[in-house]
Amino acid sequence: MPQINITRDDLNYLQRAIELEAGRSEVLRSVARGDSIEVVLNLLCEKSEIYNPEMKSSVLLLDSENATLHPIASASLPADYCEAINGVEIGMGVGSCGTAAFSKKRVVVTDINSDPIWAQYKDLALSAGLQACWSEPIMGHNEKVYGTFAMYYEYPNTPTDEDLAYIETCANLAAIVFENDSSRQKLLDANKQLSHTVDERNTQLIEANLRLSQVLEQQTMANKRDVIAEKANTTNMLLMGFAHEINTPLGVAITSNSSSGRIVHSFSQDIENGKLTKSSAMQTLSRLSESIDLTFNNLTRASDLISRFSEIDTKIISDQAYNFEMQKFIDQFRAHAQLKYPQIILECEVQDGLICYSRSAFSQLLAQLLENSVIHSFEHQGGKVFISIVQDAENIHLGYHDNGKGIDKQQAKKIFQPFFSTQRGTGKIGLGLNIVSNIVSNIYKGQIELVDSPIGVRYKVTIPLNIKQD
Repeated sequence: MPQINITRDDLNYLQRAIELEAGRSEVLRSVARGDSIEVVLNLLCEKSEIYNPEMKSSVLLLDSENATLHPIASASLPADYCEAINGVEIGMGVGSCGTAAFSKKRVVVTDINSDPIWAQYKDLALSAGLQACWSEPIMGHNEKVYGTFAMYYEYPNTPTDEDLAYIETCANLAAIVFENDSSRQKLLDANKQLSHTVDERNTQLIEANLRLSQVLEQQTMANKRDVIAEKANTTNMLLMGFAHEINTPLGVAITSNSSSGRIVHSFSQDIENGKLTKSSAMQTLSRLSESIDLTFNNLTRASDLISRFSEIDTKIISDQAYNFEMQKFIDQFRAHAQLKYPQIILECEVQDGLICYSRSAFSQLLAQLLENSVIHSFEHQGGKVFISIVQDAENIHLGYHDNGKGIDKQQAKKIFQPFFSTQRGTGKIGLGLNIVSNIVSNIYKGQIELVDSPIGVRYKVTIPLNIKQD
């Protein structure tokens, strides 16, 4: 198969994408810790500016009762400017954010000095050194507007399609933060109302209060595992594939979370109106438990996707400065593999005196190949794997062969592609062999190919001895 050439720009692009992903995950961990919404949104603004250090991001909160906007978070906007726009009424022609919040549509102003919707605030913006502003409304459930997410620049600037996709991604993440805060507050309020009446209620109401407390604790535990993030067209096709994979569980989790809020609100009204019975309380708690379970399961699935995706950054495992003895390494690897997969027979042959570099990278390479055999070739049953490692004057040659069920020709064309899996229905997302390919290409500057075999799956890896390190 043809060699895939990856340039330094490609690696930098992927590295920035991974940093953005880590930033989004940190925002969600802040939510899970129960940090205030101001702290979470300020963290979102800070991490969003990794995308472009020249960008100044901000979040304005909409007071829906008075139809006014109020600064709630910003990483780098001048404080005087934020104070000056506090309380501005929304409406058409009221700057980028006022117009976006009113129209519920994205507003892009590439030149504040000349755009008519900034006429009444132009001098204020220019005096703060701001010359472009793109604003995205933060839309929640049932198109509720929570506020706006804005990107400012100190020079006239026209967004690319990637820029527009990124601001939408940030606004969507802000919407998740607002929705979570709203649902969590409803649960806390409901629990407080129950505690006020616990002395006047029977044992069943005491149990209901305990159940609600447990529900709140379960949701907090689920949020701690939440390493999810919105994906969009801010990166290459790899990230677009990841966004497609994560959208389904994330969407189900948001819908289920909103449903929990409605159930709790109805429960609270029954308490206030004195309509709560043992039967209705048990039914409500049952529905609430089902909704929370659905949220938890989908957030766990999204968290697993993110954890597997982070393994693509093969540079972090590259201890390239150190050589290691292959025979000693293989002996240790085989012993560990036999403990982990006792149903697998692992045979290894290594040429005497063979030295390689980057032990951790080589370990992950073999571990991913072995895991792939266990899951796909053997389907967690018994099997046999043979590994041979030899060298000639120019290269180290790794041969890997299992006696499993093999792979058909159509699937063979895609096995090194990210997110390709023959067992997607079982939760596998198809990153293992893509990680192997990245290790071989990026760290060892070598090649890996799938070799035709009448039995099982066979790989051939070629690693140059004379490698120029970056």
